[in-house]
Amino acid sequence: MGSGFFRLPRLLGRLALRQRVACALLAALALVPVPAAAQNADSTAGELQVAVLDPGSIEHLDDMNFGTIAQPFGAGTVLIAPSGSPGCTVTNGLVHTGGCRAARFAIRGKRNERVRIREVNTNGIVTLNGPGTATMTLTNLTIGTANMTVAPGGNGWNLGNYRIDAPSGLTDFYLGGTLNVKAAQTPGVYNGTILIQIQFN
Repeated sequence: MGSGFFRLPRLLGRLALRQRVACALLAALALVPVPAAAQNADSTAGELQVAVLDPGSIEHLDDMNFGTIAQPFGAGTVLIAPSGSPGCTVTNGLVHTGGCRAARFAIRGKRNERVRIREVNTNGIVTLNGPGTATMTLTNLTIGTANMTVAPGGNGWNLGNYRIDAPSGLTDFYLGGTLNVKAAQTPGVYNGTILIQIQFN
């Protein structure tokens, strides 16, 4: 996913806040049927991108990725922590392989500027769509930050209110969450979108 921000219309009146919205693709779990097919050699190419941020902007850097699991007999979860360290935790005996990665965003503001962050999905639930009508849900979104300190206030901003500490004004934050996998979940690739709103003041 490339550049992930756009400007919201400025509010009328005397309010001088800036808001940006970014989205991250949930590059979801690829479910494989059991038993797994024979492995074949394959190759792929990755993309290389760079973003130069203007002050008061947000950029989506990495998608959330849950790796691959075998089609489960019983329901379970895959939990990704909101950090730059790849990895995840599975429950109820899910068979998992491949790397897990939290979503990552970059913010460019000013030192000591306040940043409010919230997710604006339906009731905090993100639906991932798979083959046909098959779906999974992501719940319990959590945030981890770098070069920001928690600040008081921020009512209604469910991921928090922060002060930028970095002298450059450039900082990152990560989003993790819990993927809910159903028993006999339909095999295939599942994708969804997290919508994040940022307010600078």
